[in-house]
Amino acid sequence: MGRSISVQTYLPPHVADWVGDEAGRVNLSRSLWIGKMILDLYQGQEMRDEARKNAEHIRRQLTFITCALDGLLASHPDPALRERVHEAYARKVEQAKMERGQ
Repeated sequence: MGRSISVQTYLPPHVADWVGDEAGRVNLSRSLWIGKMILDLYQGQEMRDEARKNAEHIRRQLTFITCALDGLLASHPDPALRERVHEAYARKVEQAKMERGQ
């Protein structure tokens, strides 16, 4: 990593005090503390992007699994099985809502 580049910013007095207090608490200069905060922010953004991609992959997999299971239930010899599964699912959804207080 090369030499750091100086970037200047102007902060309201109360924010500057907060930065100074927090930097002092962790034994860093204000400049280093702000630099670490910005770096953490960008690294956090990368993690959030990765989490969104993972969530999208999981959503697609769940959609496929749901469609496949529904197809299997629809073609099952017991025609009432699909309906019983749907009813059990509806009960579980209602139970989860009650547990969350909705």
